[in-house]
Amino acid sequence: MKKVILLFSIALFAFTFTAEAQNCNQGSKLAKATWQKYGPWKPNITLNPFKASIRPIKKGWNWIASNGGANIGPRYLEIDGGNENGSITGQTKRTFVTHPSFNNNVKLTINKYDGRAKTGVVICVQGKDGVTTEKTSYIFPNDRNGKVKTFNLRNVKGKIIIVSMKNQSVGNKFKYRITAE
Repeated sequence: MKKVILLFSIALFAFTFTAEAQNCNQGSKLAKATWQKYGPWKPNITLNPFKASIRPIKKGWNWIASNGGANIGPRYLEIDGGNENGSITGQTKRTFVTHPSFNNNVKLTINKYDGRAKTGVVICVQGKDGVTTEKTSYIFPNDRNGKVKTFNLRNVKGKIIIVSMKNQSVGNKFKYRITAE
C-alpha cells in the first residue's frame, strides 16, 4: 500500500509540471507594445534623436523592469550600448528585447562565463507588421567551461530583436554577459 501511495504521489508530482517550449512569446508582446507606441518605422531618423525620443520610455521601462534578476518579464538590451550581465537559475527563462535596429546586420554575443547549466537560446525578430520570426537557436552545453557564442543577424534593419534564454538544468546556474553591436 505504501508503494502505491508513493508511486501515485510521484506520478501526480511529475504531471503537475508542464514542459514549456522555448520561444520568443514573452518578448513579442513587448515588441508589439513598442510598435504601438512608436507607430511605423522611420528609417530616415538618426540614432541620437531616436535615443532621445525613446528616453522617456526607457526610463519608464527601467523603472518597471530595471534589468535586475528579480524582474518579471523581458529586459531591455540596447544595441551599441554596453552589455547586460546576469544569472539564470533553476529552469527559468530570461528574455531581452532591443529597440528597432538601425543596422542591417547586428552582431549579438553571449558569453557563458560561469555555471554548469545546459541553456537554450532562441533569437527572433519582429517587424512593424507584428510577425515574429525565429532567426537562430543554440544550446550551451552542460559543462563548467566558459563559452562565447556570436550570432551574426542579417536583414534586421527596422526590426526588434528578441533574445530568449532558458536554463534547462534543475540545479545548475548559467552566468552570462550579453552584448549587441
